[in-house]
Amino acid sequence: MKHHTSHATSRRAFLGTAAASAIAAPLSASAQTPAPGSEDMTYEVTRTEEEWRALLSDEEYRIMRAQGTEPRFSSRYVDEDSAGHFQCKGCDLTIYDSEWKTPRLIGWVFFYHARRDSVLLDIDEWPAVMAGDEDMAESQFVTEAHCRRCGSHLGHMIQVQGDLLHCINGASLTFVAGDAS
Repeated sequence: MKHHTSHATSRRAFLGTAAASAIAAPLSASAQTPAPGSEDMTYEVTRTEEEWRALLSDEEYRIMRAQGTEPRFSSRYVDEDSAGHFQCKGCDLTIYDSEWKTPRLIGWVFFYHARRDSVLLDIDEWPAVMAGDEDMAESQFVTEAHCRRCGSHLGHMIQVQGDLLHCINGASLTFVAGDAS
């Protein structure tokens, strides 16, 4: 599938709608966690900053540890439609199954839901840390998704075309082909 650099839905309009929808979505208190690095949360998998930098590329580190966002259509997983599952690149926790992936031609990887007890949610203030020159909207709040095992930033929960979806940075994931169970 070929993608063009100009899209009808701008990131600003997309996130503006998403922010209002995501904040309105009901969240249980147990689903929320402080951002990575908070003194209030200890993760099952912990690493020093040097260990994270050795494990991840500069772009992966910017996204997963500094809560960045990858450029639209930059992930190899946008068009991935093979059977399998997606793991957190930071700790190999299986988070998403391929059958829950949904194509949305707006530039990121989308899932209807995650595996039980794999994602923690937090409130994130936009604009996000974007690569390149993409225009981000004025400050607003959205629901952020983190890996529950290592705290790595995955993406956000947002409203897209009538569905509340996980909008995930492919740089935060590793795909493992095969049976999704």
